[in-house]
Amino acid sequence: MALVVSRSSLHLPVPTTRAVAFATDSSLIIAGGLTSSGTTGRVVRIPIDGQPASTVGRLAHPVHDAAGVQLLGSMLVLGGGASTQDAWVQRVVAGARSDVPGQLPVSRADLGAVVVGSEAIVVGGGASGRADPRVLATSDGIHFRVVARLPVPVRYAAVAAVGNTVIVVGGTSSAGDVALIQAVDLRRGTVAVVGRLPQSLSHATPLVIGGVVVVAGGRHDGRVLDRLLEVDPATFSVRIAGRLPGARSDAAGVVVDGVGYLVGGEAAHPLAAITTIAVS
Repeated sequence: MALVVSRSSLHLPVPTTRAVAFATDSSLIIAGGLTSSGTTGRVVRIPIDGQPASTVGRLAHPVHDAAGVQLLGSMLVLGGGASTQDAWVQRVVAGARSDVPGQLPVSRADLGAVVVGSEAIVVGGGASGRADPRVLATSDGIHFRVVARLPVPVRYAAVAAVGNTVIVVGGTSSAGDVALIQAVDLRRGTVAVVGRLPQSLSHATPLVIGGVVVVAGGRHDGRVLDRLLEVDPATFSVRIAGRLPGARSDAAGVVVDGVGYLVGGEAAHPLAAITTIAVS
């Protein structure tokens, strides 16, 4: 599979990293994140047709390093934090301040979340610098249950779902960044280490495009990368699939009609750029 990587004419109104991205039929919705002024609670709408971006709401609790899912028609921001880690589950409401329908069982930032069927699956992250091994499931953002445990707990992993498998790529463990690929089998409630990356990786952004997991940018030994990796969800084999226009980590990511959008992120400073990734 060949990937086409392009600099988009779209951009964030303010350089932002560590935000959460959602999508509607016509727009990208970016919630929270970190700017040069600190943690933001802004919810920004970026029309895909190139119309000007606008602020359309505000989080009740400004956070960065959160996770986001679209569940039951709602855009939910899970966890994250500002000066400390939080447990809030915030529902993004366009044109208004978000509400808080529930909380995670414990505070958790630096996490990932995906939707599988009718449930959101929460993986990785933690609090006070310690990764939480518990993989959680929720159908409403209010009630959570433990469905598995990671053998290698990690923060800042790239988390994606293909079918009933949640793939956890890299991340930061108690011993530092890892090169492991862990797979959560939701049907069996098991987790296994199923592969390895060419080198340790954290703070990367996952996008499922054309049935494969594309892992964009990130950090290796603190160095920001411009590399695109492709993880085959059938064999968990890994190949280098291309390069970004510039190095970046901690970008928000979302896929709309088969096109991946890599939004913001950071190199030496927060970025406003948006990059598109598609299959040729």
